[in-house]
Amino acid sequence: MDLICFTKMLQPYGAEELIAFARKTGLAGYDLTVRDGHPVTPETIGTDLVPFVGKLKDAGLRVPLATVGGQALSPGDPATETVWAACAEAGIGMIKLGYWNWTREGPHYWDNVESVRAELHQYAKLSEKFGVKAVIHTHSAHPWGTPPVLTSYYGLNASSLMHLIADIDPRHVGAYIDPAHLSLNGEPLEQVLDILKDRVAIVAAKNMVYQSKADGDTTVWSHEACPLPQGLVDWRKAVASLRASGYDGWLNLHAEYNVRYASVVAGGGREGIAPPSWGVDPMGNLVETPPALDLLEPDIAYLAKIVAAP
Repeated sequence: MDLICFTKMLQPYGAEELIAFARKTGLAGYDLTVRDGHPVTPETIGTDLVPFVGKLKDAGLRVPLATVGGQALSPGDPATETVWAACAEAGIGMIKLGYWNWTREGPHYWDNVESVRAELHQYAKLSEKFGVKAVIHTHSAHPWGTPPVLTSYYGLNASSLMHLIADIDPRHVGAYIDPAHLSLNGEPLEQVLDILKDRVAIVAAKNMVYQSKADGDTTVWSHEACPLPQGLVDWRKAVASLRASGYDGWLNLHAEYNVRYASVVAGGGREGIAPPSWGVDPMGNLVETPPALDLLEPDIAYLAKIVAAP
């Protein structure tokens, strides 16, 4: 297994900075974020992706995955075919799809499954045409908005994902499993690997921790992203389970850390109290500026040591 890093949290970095960071930390490459505010955007992917990835490849790095918008693309949109064509030309073998949301106010779960399946069959045709696999990320549910509304996702765990992809060729649509999110809303990792088998295309590497605060006579729980050694996933056991299943692909560090921000929330609230190092990216995500390298660099070394152990 080799380590790559999701560039969402490395948003300010151009190709030269990414190359320097990989050389410093031993990363094998990157999961390239294609979103507004990043070096390659959805509008410029047709012209900018190939030369940008070429710079990384010339430095000996790999780019096995591109991550596009948070919401599911429309497989019938000509712009979507442009994404696939650009990734194929750049030699990127996988594209992370966005998410199909489930909410209490939305359609009944089973009423919408068929429409999601139909879209995925269209993605499979794109993947077959261009040789670039679509992958679906197992993302846990969480509250969004004010007041918070529970938002969940089709395919949030292995069982739900199989509702969508059981009859699709795994060469064209695969599973992007995330043990941290699965620790919140999923099955044990060994069961995930047994359910999905050869459909596992890539694995996310991050961790989550539960935090609590009193709300009257009730305890309210939330989860936050934290450094790899500290959370619900024991990455020593996770790597061993992946090996036992026959997986030998990419481990993709997400570099997401909001435990420091969570401590501010716990200490007095969210509005106007975020530390000056926090900003909001174009997708509305809280990010540290500059990136939290003091947490990411030790995480890379920690996971590399686990992977290197016999």
